[in-house]
Amino acid sequence: MKQIEQKEYVAIYVRKSRDDKGDIQETLHNQKMSLINLADNKGYDYDLYQEVESSVDFHRPELNNMINNIKKSKYSRILVTHIDRLSRDERDSAELKEIFISYEILIETPDNIIDLTDENQELMYGFNAVLSAYEYRRIRQRLLKGKLDAVAIGNRWVGSVPPLGYDWDKNKKQLIVNKESSTVKKMIELALAGYSSNQIAFKLNDLGYRTKTGKPFKSDRILRTLKNRVYLGEAKFNYKRMKKSAIATGCHEPLITEEQYNLIQNLIQSRKSKGSLASLGIKSCLNKILVCGVCGKGLTIQKNKRVSKVDERDLSFYHIRPCLHKVDVNVKCPNRGMKIKKVEDAVQQSLKMYKQELKQTLKQLLDKDITVIEHQIKNNIDSLKKDLVLQQSKNQKLLDLYLASSDLTLESYQEKKAEIDHIIEKLEKEITSNNNKLSKINISTQINHIENIISMLDNFMHLELEEQNATLKLIITKVVFTKTAETNFEPQIDIHWREL
Repeated sequence: MKQIEQKEYVAIYVRKSRDDKGDIQETLHNQKMSLINLADNKGYDYDLYQEVESSVDFHRPELNNMINNIKKSKYSRILVTHIDRLSRDERDSAELKEIFISYEILIETPDNIIDLTDENQELMYGFNAVLSAYEYRRIRQRLLKGKLDAVAIGNRWVGSVPPLGYDWDKNKKQLIVNKESSTVKKMIELALAGYSSNQIAFKLNDLGYRTKTGKPFKSDRILRTLKNRVYLGEAKFNYKRMKKSAIATGCHEPLITEEQYNLIQNLIQSRKSKGSLASLGIKSCLNKILVCGVCGKGLTIQKNKRVSKVDERDLSFYHIRPCLHKVDVNVKCPNRGMKIKKVEDAVQQSLKMYKQELKQTLKQLLDKDITVIEHQIKNNIDSLKKDLVLQQSKNQKLLDLYLASSDLTLESYQEKKAEIDHIIEKLEKEITSNNNKLSKINISTQINHIENIISMLDNFMHLELEEQNATLKLIITKVVFTKTAETNFEPQIDIHWREL
């Protein structure tokens, strides 16, 4: 009996953003038919997932349904018209990449097939993810410029949801006072009477007042409302990228006077604790890239909370913390810290020089000269081999320490050895991978690869911090930072570039 060949089962994913121009149904239909034709021509069986959602929202219903089925090993590949249909956020793209690699999923578009187990294609996926995020930001910038002009020139409020106490009149293009205004006026009355935000929230809830969505009031909501100058009849829009803002007055009927507003702000300010500064979290393009030059462990970037003793001005800054790890059981790592800005500036200068080197390499490749690429791969192999010898030496020293000392328990020894073994295994794989690349250098692939890197570096200073961080991770394996007595406490920065 002739065996029937089983067809490959795939997922078709179609997405249209609400912000995109054009007819939604028509665009969805065009994407869908293009991919269905592709599936039919290839002989695939498929499930169709389609939705109208933003590309930067990772919690899309159909996307999550598809991911759940991927985790059930239902599909071998995903069909999309372009990878930005999956996401335009580099963090979400990275998470999707890990899922696709774990479940051996191919990404197929009408133009090509992306196999993320191939290092070159994985890197290209990363570049495309960052470029998609950059393109999304450019679209957002045009929208934001329109909103800025609406306030500055049109003298009107712009926003997605009208604030409590107002409705949006589409015909007049203006905020109109509604019955919720009584809630805002009561809030103002209580604030002027000296009530704190917590007391106002309790009082409003007790009297039966509710938010726009029908929920009880909380302290933070009260503060946001009392600080909002929209209730003075104003409209404001900040365009952070261009460092511009527009303020318009007399846009709509106010619910508070300037005198009342200023008095309430003074009352709020008087209740604040001036002694504490809340951390804003890590804010650096070098996040998760910095490595200690002494012990090899990751370094932490932290906000240094500093306040002027004279006038209590915020003098805080981000810095690399002194290394908190140990180089031996009872020996603390001596590596010190410093302001992160100085290291960022040094890395950015290195990026400029690196870009010039890439342009020279590109010129040689266009002339069919691969000696530079060969030299770089060989240097990378030599560097990896040195790291491998170092890790093997650490393993031996750890064993000697365990055999000679009673301070190191078996459990602690096994835990540290497992960490070193993992690094050794990773280094051995990288050496094998580089040897394979050296034996089969593809000039056209290298040209395309270098052109993409140069493009990324051209746009680097225009990217948001998170996008800069994602870009650096694509071209740098680590930035080794050392500042010890041996360096006379002068910082040494060693950038390890990814192989081309």
